[in-house]
Amino acid sequence: MKKKLLVGLLLSGLALSYSATNVYAEESSAKTKAETEFTAGDRPDPSKPEEGPKDPNPVDPDPDPEDPSKPKPLPEAGNVYVTHLPDISFGTNKTELKTTEYNALTEKRTKNQGAETFYMPHSVQVADLSGNSETKWKLSVQQDDVFKTSGTTAQQLKNSRIRIYGNTLTSTAYAASDLADKVAGVALDKTDEFGTYSTIPVASDSQDELVVLENKTPGFTLNSYTSSVFANSYIEEDYDATKSPTAERYEGVKLNVPASDQSQAKAYSTNLTWTLTVEP
Repeated sequence: MKKKLLVGLLLSGLALSYSATNVYAEESSAKTKAETEFTAGDRPDPSKPEEGPKDPNPVDPDPDPEDPSKPKPLPEAGNVYVTHLPDISFGTNKTELKTTEYNALTEKRTKNQGAETFYMPHSVQVADLSGNSETKWKLSVQQDDVFKTSGTTAQQLKNSRIRIYGNTLTSTAYAASDLADKVAGVALDKTDEFGTYSTIPVASDSQDELVVLENKTPGFTLNSYTSSVFANSYIEEDYDATKSPTAERYEGVKLNVPASDQSQAKAYSTNLTWTLTVEP
């Protein structure tokens, strides 16, 4: 059964050796039983995407934009949890006479219960606590409507689209090299003069939602965080309160604004809907 939910996020071994002696004895044996049972886990705290394998490093939950004292409601289905979704800002930009792309600003993140603030590329993250070796899941995104200004006479950017130009997969259970063909990120399948990218479709485009992260192998992500960072060659150590204390533009996410949209000196916004689909 497919479950779909919408929102508008070391084993160590011990080896023993022995020396043999010639001892003969009668033997008698009996059997006893050892048992254990697991139930599906609870929603975990979000974690900063990491180059695994290592233990998760919890950070503060995303705040609800309507009530910052509460965590942002995130999708969950079948005990698979989205633990991070990005809010994307392209900042303030100058209008241009030609089709132009504007880089996104890096995203504010915190850890250590808010004691440390830093900025990093946008990312999504999923925690699999389904306890089911057959679980597969995917996270996809769609833009609800075109960018618009507020007010009764809203101006629209009818043809402007968000593009994703890179992604790096990380896991708290596996090294990046182990994720190939098991987990997939954004398929960068279009190319033009600006580079190779994928587009987040608008609902009216009659296109499928863009899949941004997917567990393609049943049970592969059990008991781990899996992330896709929307930047090529992401390295966790490059982002902390010392190295990235302020927001900067980066090239992994861009807003493509055609000249035909005739952007005005106004503020535009839209909403993104993220969909978590879990099987079976």
